[in-house]
Amino acid sequence: MTGATICDFCSGANPLWRYPAATFHDSFGSKSVEDWLACEACHAMIEAGDREGLIERAFRCPGIPQVVAMRGREWARNYVVDLHKRFRRNRRGQPYRMAS
Repeated sequence: MTGATICDFCSGANPLWRYPAATFHDSFGSKSVEDWLACEACHAMIEAGDREGLIERAFRCPGIPQVVAMRGREWARNYVVDLHKRFRRNRRGQPYRMAS
């Protein structure tokens, strides 16, 4: 990877964890290519099984307010829930801490 990286769950800076994952498509047909990165806070929620916390944290992503304004909060929430389900289905192994 080159350039700045962000958390794939909340768009936060400095992700420290890599979750091995297979490539998959979201409900729009956009492609998620392989591994997902997570910041410390999102990693903790994933490992604790805190799906609701992770969804709420995702709603603080920079792009979510625009989606909510265009499609509504329920639609945006359903999209995030579906995306996280697809991530869990395509996850391949345990996360590991990346070199900082």
